[in-house]
Amino acid sequence: MKKIIRFGKYIIFTYVITGLVYSLAGYIYRAMIGKQEVFSPLIGIPSDIFFWPWMVYADLQHIGVGLGDVLALVSLILSSAIFTRQELKLRKSIEKGDKTPVK
Repeated sequence: MKKIIRFGKYIIFTYVITGLVYSLAGYIYRAMIGKQEVFSPLIGIPSDIFFWPWMVYADLQHIGVGLGDVLALVSLILSSAIFTRQELKLRKSIEKGDKTPVK
């Protein structure tokens, strides 16, 4: 049960961080080109955090590959790599029989 909860936490963490990176990349890009924001960041960032996969899909279908899409993919890969590394460290410390495993 602990493994399932820990796995769920990592999945949610990865999803939220990737959405945050996607949202902030969009805000920075629009600020660089001088485009005005439609929504306040108080509304835009939380909605981007939860719905970023659909936003990336829409970008790819209608606009093409943009900076936010690339950064979202990079953050998804990095957070997955960090998750895998943590799990491998934890398993290794459990196999060694350490009394205080790495969390």
